Amino acid sequence: MKEKTEDWENELWSFIDKGDGVNCPLYPSCQHQENSDDCLSRDKLYADEIHEFIDRDSLILPSLYGKYPKMPGCNSTNTIFRLVRKLARNYTDKIGSAEIPVPTEIINQVCNDQHIEVRLVNLKSTHGAVWQLKDDWVIHLNSQDSSARRRFTLYHEIFHILAHCNATPVFKKTPSKKAGSFNELIADYFSAVMIMPENQLITKWTETKDIRELAAIFDVPEPIMYCRIKLCKLC
Repeated sequence: MKEKTEDWENELWSFIDKGDGVNCPLYPSCQHQENSDDCLSRDKLYADEIHEFIDRDSLILPSLYGKYPKMPGCNSTNTIFRLVRKLARNYTDKIGSAEIPVPTEIINQVCNDQHIEVRLVNLKSTHGAVWQLKDDWVIHLNSQDSSARRRFTLYHEIFHILAHCNATPVFKKTPSKKAGSFNELIADYFSAVMIMPENQLITKWTETKDIRELAAIFDVPEPIMYCRIKLCKLC
């Protein structure tokens, strides 16, 4: 039996339902974007830059890239980011596991009213995909990816399932595959919060002070760990 959705979660799905999948639904009334060069919806190249960065598996950047991207300045104040954080933390609290790396088996506890099958597939141009077959879901993960990348992709796709079940189907709202679309970035954010819980992250960061070592501990790609550390303002 599906649990009653809390008011704050209804608010999150309401925002996503009203959005176009590409831009932040709060952009028209956002005060931050007026004087900011790190607004995801104002600067599409900036959004694409972040997505391309976290799509990498190493912090070693090609010479033409030149630098790590800045993190979104609205992360700590944007209502949607806050609600996505709360959603991820709500699931990790329910699961009650402090195991690191976060086990992938807990997807059945995150989506306990959905049947989800995970398949490793030799995908050519993407890390993962999700399909709905009647009342069941199938997640394809790229068999050529590292376990770290597959872990991140898995929870990214889980967010899409949750959004699809609680808002207008997000798969039909993006007319073309845009790397920096807002729905893709908040799915990335949900995954990051799920697999790098803040309390454990702070503890391990205090012990190591090393992003690469921390990425290995949590079994996540280095650029994703870099973004998480920056967004948590740990360095």
